Amino acid sequence: MPGIAEKRSHRRLRIHLPVEYHLAGSSRLKVSRTVTVNISTGGVYFETTADDIKPDDKLALELNLNQDDDRIPPHSRISTVAKVLRVTAIPEKDKDTPSFKRYGIAAKFEQPLKLTF
Repeated sequence: MPGIAEKRSHRRLRIHLPVEYHLAGSSRLKVSRTVTVNISTGGVYFETTADDIKPDDKLALELNLNQDDDRIPPHSRISTVAKVLRVTAIPEKDKDTPSFKRYGIAAKFEQPLKLTF
């Protein structure tokens, strides 16, 4: 739209990567899994049914890289810690079908991304 300035510092890419996350500093016993909606060099956005994530929470993230890409070594992962910027309730598409509440999580990377094989 003309006249609307982009506030983001990093270009977002619509890439769907499996991600595992838990509250940083907490036990890894409560690991949640989902898929990214988009990602940039500065942060990530994903949707979840977890209702206990709040803005300013720190999440330990592990992103699994695409195993179908021959340029990436098998079992490659990116790990980092991210600060939750926004938690947004996602409206249900069909009011007649019961479903789990979903939330959109926007988080900013607070540590350099670490690639492991």
